Amino acid sequence: QTHRLVAEHIDSVRRITNLEEATIVLCLESNLAFEAQHIVHMLQQRGLRKWVALQEGAGHTLGWLTTNERKEAMCLMLRDALRVGNIALSAEFFSSSPSPAEVILQLEDELRNFCVVVEPPKTPFGKVKKTYSGKMGGRNDDACIALQLAIVGCRTFYQSERYRTFRNDDLPTTATS
Repeated sequence: QTHRLVAEHIDSVRRITNLEEATIVLCLESNLAFEAQHIVHMLQQRGLRKWVALQEGAGHTLGWLTTNERKEAMCLMLRDALRVGNIALSAEFFSSSPSPAEVILQLEDELRNFCVVVEPPKTPFGKVKKTYSGKMGGRNDDACIALQLAIVGCRTFYQSERYRTFRNDDLPTTATS
C-alpha cells in the first residue's frame, strides 16, 4: 500500500503545471525494515525518470537516519522556517487520503503538540536526555516529521555537492533590466 501511495503521489506531482519534468527528490526515512530500499526498487521497476533518493544514512546509505541529534537539527530547522515565515502550502496542495483540509488540520495539531522532552540524568555523572517527539499521550507526529524531512531534504539537495548533477545549476538565467 505504501508503494502504491508513493507512486500515486509522484504521478500527481507530475500532473501539476510546470512540474511535469521536475526532478523528484526523495528524502526517505531509513529504518530497520529497509522500506527506503523497497520504495527505490519499486520506482526503478516502474521506470520512473528524473529522480534521486537522498543517501544520508549511516555511511551514506540510502535514506535519512533519524537519530536524536538529527531530530534535534530538523526540529530547529522547522522552528526557524516557521519563525521567519518560510513555510507555505502550494495552491496545488493535494493528498491522496485524507482530504487536504484534514491533512492541514492534522499537521497543525501535530506542530502544536511536538515537544522536547527533557529527562534528568539517572546518575550524578549522567547526561540530561532530550527527546524530540510529538507522540506524547499516544499522539501521532508523522505529518510533522514529514515536513521536517522535506526541509532537511531540500537543504541537503541544494547545498550538497553530491546532488549537483541532479540540479539545474548550470541552466542559463535570463536577466531583465
